[in-house]
Amino acid sequence: MEPWLAKSFKKVREEEDFADCSVIVGSRSFRCHKVILGVASDFFKRAFQPGFAEGEKGEVTITNVTGDVFEKFLEYVYSYEVKGFDSYSNPDIIKLKECANMWMVEPLKQKCDEIIRRRIPNMLCADLLLYFEHAHHVNDPKLATDISFYLRQKIIGTIPDTLYELGSDVFREFLNTIKGCLSERRRYDIIEKYVVIHGFVLNQSDLMKWQFHGLATQAERTPGSSCLNDTKPFDYANPNPFKIENLNFAGTNSIPLDPRSKKINSEYVHDVLRLIDYTKMTAVEFFEGPGKSKMMTFEDKFNFMYKIACSKGSR
Repeated sequence: MEPWLAKSFKKVREEEDFADCSVIVGSRSFRCHKVILGVASDFFKRAFQPGFAEGEKGEVTITNVTGDVFEKFLEYVYSYEVKGFDSYSNPDIIKLKECANMWMVEPLKQKCDEIIRRRIPNMLCADLLLYFEHAHHVNDPKLATDISFYLRQKIIGTIPDTLYELGSDVFREFLNTIKGCLSERRRYDIIEKYVVIHGFVLNQSDLMKWQFHGLATQAERTPGSSCLNDTKPFDYANPNPFKIENLNFAGTNSIPLDPRSKKINSEYVHDVLRLIDYTKMTAVEFFEGPGKSKMMTFEDKFNFMYKIACSKGSR
């Protein structure tokens, strides 16, 4: 768009001259022009056609987007300028791309993709995880592959808290992606922390025979102390071993405790645990980690300890 025309369109939007429709986003109402939105987006073109309630009323309510992001969307469709895009945060770029997908604005989607691919090599691990989840949500294998390449290089350091915000399916993909980049014991610890944070529950029949891995109890830390004479069962570990009070996961809900969810959650936990090659742990690593966990049956613990001992003995 010619600069003079873009400036004129921007002025029309700001002054709401000839505005003939409203878009409601949360508590905000944006006065817009049907012709501008309709030319830019097939979604809005159809929404404002005669015969639809939105068209008759001249009002559309939008969900799953914030007012700030929608305002950025309007700035684009009224001017097609992209000069300000480089200053947008990574979450805003993702949201804008999602808007472009939902509302069928292909030029905006392409621009967001260009910015994403340009930023990937210099991203921190936390942002890579953000785009990693986005790539899987929009089913973009090429983007997922590109992000995985850099994620494998940068995940070696401190694990960012944003990892534990990933959805369960994407978290499983992440575990596969970093295979070989981190030790198996560290990958196991990541799984255990994810399970604790998201409140996955196990079958009650399993809970009776499983233990939980966490911070050592006073009895374990103090030589010579014993719980054999206590009236309560031996407390193997702190049932909440990870400090999660500072992790602000907006919108993260605990899993409902109904029988069906218990079965599903138990199966998911077992599924991700199968991604770990326990024979690559030392006996001490296994004993201090999976060996003290209630996420694994005693039978499995014994079998893996036996395999670890055989593999070390064969050397």
